[in-house]
Amino acid sequence: MLDIPRLVPPSRNFVDLLRSRRSARQLEIATLSEVAAVVREALKADFIGTGPQEGRKRKRVISAGALHPVKCVVVDPDAHAVAYDDKKDEFLSIEPRNSVLLADGLAKSAAILPTANGHIISLIADVRALSIIYANPDSLLWRDAGAVLQTLALVCEAFDLGFCPLGILGQELADALLPADHQFLGVGIAVIGRRVAR
Repeated sequence: MLDIPRLVPPSRNFVDLLRSRRSARQLEIATLSEVAAVVREALKADFIGTGPQEGRKRKRVISAGALHPVKCVVVDPDAHAVAYDDKKDEFLSIEPRNSVLLADGLAKSAAILPTANGHIISLIADVRALSIIYANPDSLLWRDAGAVLQTLALVCEAFDLGFCPLGILGQELADALLPADHQFLGVGIAVIGRRVAR
């Protein structure tokens, strides 16, 4: 477990925050504490079910059946990876299984947005989670991934950070970070950093 300081966003009017939010394509590196604060604020579970509600969570992000299958890994420009455990509210340093795949995924991200020097946010989803309740969970999985991206974008704005989704899924990063027999799907990549002053 990493000891990352908890940060609180400055107080802002929500309507102003909504009106000011825009994707930022020119970014500088933010601290890991700042990026972790965004991830925590967006994905922290405020309630974890037990008994008949086991597997369900209450969060700020909408999710089919309150199952929240989308997880987040933060990768810095030096390819150090940190996973957020939403059940324990902890950040864990992880050693990538395949450094070649990781480098490939990071290179694809850099090619899409070369002006963004920030932390890569890799969203990965447990494809089994929604199939526990739903017969055809695919569209719900993609809806959940979009909700996570939108929530991260708004939380970045609240912390006065820039955010830009890259429009790629990032399966290379999921495959690089997880064991070979994993059941996770790459469902989105974004960059978080400080906006470059113009």
